[in-house]
Amino acid sequence: MVAHAIRRSRGFSFVDSKSGVVAALPLGNSENELAEICVSYSARVFRGSENDVLSRLICAGQSAGADVICRVTADNPLVDKGVVETTWENFVHDDCDYCVMDDTPLGTTAELVKMDALIRAYDLADSDRLKEHPTLAIYENPDRFRMKLVPSPEKWRRPQWRFTIDKEPDLKLVGMIMEKLGLDASLDTIVPFLDSNPEIAEINSDVEQNGWNELKEQKDKIGHVPV
Repeated sequence: MVAHAIRRSRGFSFVDSKSGVVAALPLGNSENELAEICVSYSARVFRGSENDVLSRLICAGQSAGADVICRVTADNPLVDKGVVETTWENFVHDDCDYCVMDDTPLGTTAELVKMDALIRAYDLADSDRLKEHPTLAIYENPDRFRMKLVPSPEKWRRPQWRFTIDKEPDLKLVGMIMEKLGLDASLDTIVPFLDSNPEIAEINSDVEQNGWNELKEQKDKIGHVPV
């Protein structure tokens, strides 16, 4: 799973060849095997706090000398290059602190955020909840950051689908997609495939995303506002 996320992330046009992909993993022996997998796929590994994910993300970015973080979570093996490249174009064009595309299938997006914005978010993160979910402090303070939620093009707008992997039905669905369409399947091929085979898309329809409702509420409050 993490190997697919790393491989796809390395294909983004804006990923710096020197900084590359950094896996921000928690400290502890339980993550040693995962760290070895990341290294085997040419990702750099940074180890930090298990619960303070925001500080771990900041320190990982600083270790790579990054000015901008493209945050892809390891449970998203179908993170989509078209979605992320479009998000990057908006991020650069509007000089955003934070940018993400909205209403694509869960697990296909990446968050783009300036390091400076993450550091400012940490100063506002006055609870464990805001440190565990590293960009939530930005969502809760939209007046302090240049944010943009990019509306998904109609061709990718399937917010009812989820390709992130938490439960066995998620793994079954993503496995079927990769088996039928290949490891590099994009939304341009996945959407028509699932539109034509709705029973496959329904495989994980009963799975709820942990912590998603809180973030979704914040997104709905902000809307697709221009920066």
